[in-house]
Amino acid sequence: MFQENEIYIVALLIAGSINVLTAFYAYQHHNKTGAMAFTALMLAAAVYAFGYAFEIKSTTLSGMLFWSKVQYLGISTIPALWIIAAVQYIGKNRWLTRPVLIALFFIPIITLILRYTNEYHHLFYISESINTQGPFPVFSFVKGPWYWVYVAYLNLSILFGNVLFLWMLVKPSAPSYRRQFAVILCGAVAPWISHIIYQFGLSPWGLDLSPFGLTITGLLNSWGFFRYRLIDLAPIAREAVFEGMPEGVLVIDMQNRIIDFNRAAQKIIKNLSLNDIGSNAKEVLNTYPELIEHLCSNKFIHIELKIKEEEDFYYYNVQLSPVVNHRNQLIGKIIVLNDITRQTLLLEKLRMLTAIDSLTEIFNRSFFMELSKKEINRAKRYKKPISVIFMDIDHFKQVNDTYGHKAGDDILKIVVTICKNCLRTPDLYGRYGGDEFVILLPGTYTETSMMVAERLREKISNTLIPLDNAEITVTASFGVAGVNKAENEEFEELLANADLALYRAKKAGRNCVVLYV
Repeated sequence: MFQENEIYIVALLIAGSINVLTAFYAYQHHNKTGAMAFTALMLAAAVYAFGYAFEIKSTTLSGMLFWSKVQYLGISTIPALWIIAAVQYIGKNRWLTRPVLIALFFIPIITLILRYTNEYHHLFYISESINTQGPFPVFSFVKGPWYWVYVAYLNLSILFGNVLFLWMLVKPSAPSYRRQFAVILCGAVAPWISHIIYQFGLSPWGLDLSPFGLTITGLLNSWGFFRYRLIDLAPIAREAVFEGMPEGVLVIDMQNRIIDFNRAAQKIIKNLSLNDIGSNAKEVLNTYPELIEHLCSNKFIHIELKIKEEEDFYYYNVQLSPVVNHRNQLIGKIIVLNDITRQTLLLEKLRMLTAIDSLTEIFNRSFFMELSKKEINRAKRYKKPISVIFMDIDHFKQVNDTYGHKAGDDILKIVVTICKNCLRTPDLYGRYGGDEFVILLPGTYTETSMMVAERLREKISNTLIPLDNAEITVTASFGVAGVNKAENEEFEELLANADLALYRAKKAGRNCVVLYV
């Protein structure tokens, strides 16, 4: 049968083993926020548990003293490691400056030194003995002044860590973070309760229950790792993501999981919800291929995103920035979406103003040429037909000389209106200069283009144009050029051919349509 102390020893060995396994798991995620501090904390707890197990196993005072000193290799560092783990986990690494770290480990180092040299000064334990009043012998001691210094430091450290976790718990953060910090807080309270029970002499036979409290911490956090992925989902960027920001912000981890986002991001990405925390960003953002294309990049990227909502388009300036920890290790990325719809539409309006002929309100020469080159490249890509019509108002100089420049302007506007009413939406219409106009007909065979030009010629010649003191008619000449299957042609070549056909139309007596052959 097991003796009472053997049951307790086995329990301590199990607790220590659990702490080692928890430390091993945390170390596998050592590049995550707070993982290394938590690894060290669990290893310290394991040393505490294993050392205490062998102390209970010992039957001599010298053996108990030896294992007590071994325990303090872990016990002395627990307060400092607890604070570091808590601070790192809530994303406040900037607090852990070199002076702060030195201050945190000052009492642990002094504690370890005083514990190992206690027989020379008795500042830690005034006296040491074996208590045989219980079912098995246990190490007993009278607490010295520095022992109480360490106990005060330990309790203040646990209190500080718990306050941090409680603060994060009550903050207006995503529900999954609240669940995470609720799990952590439950684990954080356990060693405190066990320590208080021990210090007030409420534990059976004066046994120290603190190793079990630390093991409960490890178990709850381990469960949190698997259930909520605490380390992976540490809210490292939460403080940087202000809910009042006008920009939409998404925080993505190294596994492309959504860690956090603000309300502005929800307004931009309509299907985004709190349930998407921890979900794969590629699945959530599957309707935004421009974003998905850059998610795997670990470099700074700047793109513009165009989103259609019902009948309107919205434009966003998107910046994807890598996020690094205090060791300059890449731990995720932040996507910032800035609404530039107003600026984009204004620039487009300004661009159109510079692209439009002020008199006729159709494309000017330079913008027409720019658009036409794009259209012929598209026609060549898909081997489509395309045609150009070059038109010129006949004897326009004489009209200007006879009726004046104002009448000439009115005639130009009326002729343009006639042509616009006869053209399709995809057709391009521009003023080439003076009384010369060019029409580009995408996807149109030359035979059809001839029919279009003839219809325009007929409409123009049959229209009475009212002037101040008279009604007149004007005519126009047309040159047509095109290809029924675009391959190697350039727009300038088609335009030159249409111009040559126009020249032939004028030589043929004007008011006619000529096809370039």
